[in-house]
Amino acid sequence: MKLLKTSLVIMVVVVIASFSWYGSYKSDMKKLEDELRTYLTVEKGIDENTIISISARRSKMPMYPVVVKFKDNPQEYIYNYTDEWIQLTPNPNE
Repeated sequence: MKLLKTSLVIMVVVVIASFSWYGSYKSDMKKLEDELRTYLTVEKGIDENTIISISARRSKMPMYPVVVKFKDNPQEYIYNYTDEWIQLTPNPNE
């Protein structure tokens, strides 16, 4: 009976920890998306209506890229934030 209670407690802790981690992850992705939207509309002067979608994800490199799609251009623009927002693709210097 004691083993059953211990197993149940461990399972509950693992489930709670998993939901906490997932909630934190989703919150971080939403924060990145909102900050990039603000950067593009306020600092770059891009009209918010021209942005189709902004989505953050986890990857190997960079760790948290944020992908933006615009109405007038089907190409994906990938941004990364370290100390400032940097456009990775397409290369803005070309």
